Amino acid sequence: MKKLISLLFIFGLLLSCDPNHTEIDKGQLDPNAMITIRPAEGVKLRSIVPNLTALQIVQNAVNIKWQSHWSNNLYYETPKDIARTFLESQKDYEIPALKMLGIDVITSEGEYYRDLTYAFNVVITDVNNDTIAYVPDEVIDTARPLIETAFEDGNYAEVYRLFDEAFTFIPAE
Repeated sequence: MKKLISLLFIFGLLLSCDPNHTEIDKGQLDPNAMITIRPAEGVKLRSIVPNLTALQIVQNAVNIKWQSHWSNNLYYETPKDIARTFLESQKDYEIPALKMLGIDVITSEGEYYRDLTYAFNVVITDVNNDTIAYVPDEVIDTARPLIETAFEDGNYAEVYRLFDEAFTFIPAE
């Protein structure tokens, strides 16, 4: 009798499973995640053109600078000037692309950090502090709600996918 009840219980469990239901892997918080800033579609990667190529931009990049009403995750009426330096380890010559620390958007404690995702006038500068490329405001404005939605859903896999694909730069003219 006990075996029959056990079999019926197991059978009931199997019937209650939805074969069309698949669990989405939302990933986990990764304090070591990087944000990839790639050349925009149409930017020459390695050929010689009047503007710098994507590879030359990566080779010559020293800083990324932007303005934001958010600084240290506090809102200010007057925009603040913010900058980060690119280390050699943050330059990917194969793609070519520049890398920023993911903690500029999601802290190692899992807090959403608005300084970059609310940025505007984002420029990449060289050793002379000359602008060699920029990230169009539309790129940031498009990425922001996607990142915020994924973050609010706890979908770190999507956040990190966006970190890898959403940000692009264009050579300065």
